[in-house]
Amino acid sequence: MAATNCPETPRQKMIGMMYLFYTALLALNVSSEILTSFVKINESIQKTTSNYSEKTKSLYAKIDNSALEQPGKYTKLAKQAHEVERQSNEFIQNIEDLKLLILRESQGPEATLDGEIKKMDDLHAATIVMVGEGGPMMGKQLRGWLDSYRELLLGIIEDTSLTVYKNVAKNLEAKDQFDNKEAPWSWEETLCRGMPMIGTMAMLSKLQADIRNSEADVLEFMIAELEGLDIRITALEALVSSPRSFVIRGGKYSSNVFLGARDTSMRPTIYLTYNAPFYDSTVVNGEVQYKLRQGANYDTLPIDESGKGLHVRDCGGVGDFNYGGLVHYKSNKGDMWLPYKAVYQVGDAGFTVSASACNVFYRGLDNPVEVAVSGYPQEAVSVSISGGASISRSGAGYIVKVPASVSAREVSITVSVRTEEGVRTLGSKTFSVLNVPPPTIVIAGAYKDGASVPKGAITRTPTLTANLESDFFPFKGVSYSVISYEFLYSVRGVTQTIAGTGSNIPQTILNNLNPGSAASFTNIRVSSPSGERKTNGITVKIQ
Repeated sequence: MAATNCPETPRQKMIGMMYLFYTALLALNVSSEILTSFVKINESIQKTTSNYSEKTKSLYAKIDNSALEQPGKYTKLAKQAHEVERQSNEFIQNIEDLKLLILRESQGPEATLDGEIKKMDDLHAATIVMVGEGGPMMGKQLRGWLDSYRELLLGIIEDTSLTVYKNVAKNLEAKDQFDNKEAPWSWEETLCRGMPMIGTMAMLSKLQADIRNSEADVLEFMIAELEGLDIRITALEALVSSPRSFVIRGGKYSSNVFLGARDTSMRPTIYLTYNAPFYDSTVVNGEVQYKLRQGANYDTLPIDESGKGLHVRDCGGVGDFNYGGLVHYKSNKGDMWLPYKAVYQVGDAGFTVSASACNVFYRGLDNPVEVAVSGYPQEAVSVSISGGASISRSGAGYIVKVPASVSAREVSITVSVRTEEGVRTLGSKTFSVLNVPPPTIVIAGAYKDGASVPKGAITRTPTLTANLESDFFPFKGVSYSVISYEFLYSVRGVTQTIAGTGSNIPQTILNNLNPGSAASFTNIRVSSPSGERKTNGITVKIQ
């Protein structure tokens, strides 16, 4: 089960890759490598679904055994659980039938899901069955099944604040994409439109996996409602515990690394004090019980969305600092008090410099930088930069600007502090200097290199534009403009060239765009924040 804020699991990341394939398929012919990837993804998802099925079987067996042993407590739970089982199996089978219907639309009435899929790249069969006018419109029916099943599971959980409720609601959500300007599609259209048949099969398999996953989550929730201590593991994380966080040269550092499990839906109260002893304890029936110490001053920590307490303290002196306290939690078995202790050490001043957005500085951009110097007030800190760049204050940090005219490949930031004895240089840090990435050239506002473009689209929007398309570049709003280019076309087998300036495509070029021919724009020069440069050309096929 996912933690609060629902970060992506490895399985969800794998499913997300399918949408990247889907975007590529809109512009390129479907290659055998991509189809093979879809097949592997589909097989992997089906294996995941099978694992979830085994998990749910064990949960149903646990419920049935408990109902036999304690019928008064578990009979109602077993009845409700098997209603979930019935509807889950029915939904899974309906999706299997839908897959077969799509396959037979492509390959004929004799096709079976166990046989060979001969037309994996069929771009029409799934669309006809799911959303095609005059077709069975199974997409709407699939959405109805999903909404009904989602309401069933959420009606069992009821409490909208629980992590399991949020996970089920998200995993079984039929989310439209009408706000996507390039493809304003309904949820059912995103499963099939413009996608090869094997891609739709994989998406439907992913839905089956989500059904089994949600089924297992709800069963675990139902069992936990009746069993023992009501603490469910909703998140795992690696933890490190060390008796000291500061080691003298020549000494040894030791720590414990272990796996921590927590329930992110818990809202404990955390009491903290620096006054030892941090709590009192007594032994009752051989069990140690803890309580707050009378006369001690405790602070209560703020709790974040994941159930963790945040402890922040100003450190005005150096040395060892010990603190501790109790974590209080009201469980279904009563009050729980859990003790903790910790120590940290405060030392003399040091400094750090880090680029907030990346590990390099880009010419022509405002590069944010954070400079932290412990032990000195901010007004006593001064920074400078080499290589023709500039650095200036901006809010709590700094902005570094490297002009496009600067040719240096590296610059260094030097940090100094003013003391009673004078200015003291703490050190410097070197950063690489790069140009902004090259842009992608787009014709008629939407078509990229290798695309098939209707001539009418270029006639209506006769432009070449340059856009930055990168999910990994940390800066937003980087703009480019086309300065010049050359248009190549063939006349009786002889290549001709027409020069163009700016982003507009003139009529002389439009007159030479013939259906069935290729239109190539080369030697494209663009203006960028890092200066003028030559970028990749674009070739499209005119329809």
